[in-house]
Amino acid sequence: MSFTLISPFCILLLLTSWLLSGQDVIAAPVDQHTDTPATREAVTLKYSISGSGTFYPYFTNDPQHPGILPDLVTRILTQSALAGENIVLPAKRTNRYLESGKIDFDLISPAWLKASQLTDPQFVFSDAMLLIREYVVTRAATTPVNSLAGRMVGTVRGYYYHDDDEFVRADFESERALLQALKKGRIDMAIIGDLPAQYWSAQDKVTLHFNQLHSQGTLHIRLRAEHAHLLPVLNRAIQTLRDTGQITRIETDYLQRIASEQVPDNE
Repeated sequence: MSFTLISPFCILLLLTSWLLSGQDVIAAPVDQHTDTPATREAVTLKYSISGSGTFYPYFTNDPQHPGILPDLVTRILTQSALAGENIVLPAKRTNRYLESGKIDFDLISPAWLKASQLTDPQFVFSDAMLLIREYVVTRAATTPVNSLAGRMVGTVRGYYYHDDDEFVRADFESERALLQALKKGRIDMAIIGDLPAQYWSAQDKVTLHFNQLHSQGTLHIRLRAEHAHLLPVLNRAIQTLRDTGQITRIETDYLQRIASEQVPDNE
């Protein structure tokens, strides 16, 4: 009887082959904080930017022309090579979903937030995108409202107001409902963005007066901190869109659309 000698190297190869065939291969850990196209493709960012649903022209409910914010976010995600899913939610639910991690980002002006909200470690903020203003409005020209302390003020349910611990909120479901309440005398003043106020006052024939500037700031992406590694690529996309005039063009297109809708029909 003869024996064939097997080298230690061959034994090692056979043993390795047997081990791999008998169990699942464990992949090497992947650094999720490395910004690569492959990493980005694996992420689908969920977001909600619908506001109250009548945040016109920022959100319009029109699939063909969905609004400044949907168009802007679509451009940013495309430029970033990131996938996104827009989930239309009421404002109050948007805040809850963001805090619980059911969605990954929204768009917000830091000027709307209290100091504690600005420093919340759950979130990081992108670079600025476009200017946004809100005003205290009244039915007619009156003396300037220099203080809201102790006053009842019309607000939109679920919206942030940096100083709402100073006044009494009278919440309504939307900007449109807010102006209708003002028209009917249910409230004497309200806080509302300038563009939604101009649009709905024209649509519903509500006479109003822009009494005082309440906040002025810029819109930013507010992103959950676990996605902070995506912030550089998002900021690069914002910079590119700003430098090429695309952000300005999106806003201008909707402002021109509003103007054309408000031209009197002389026929």
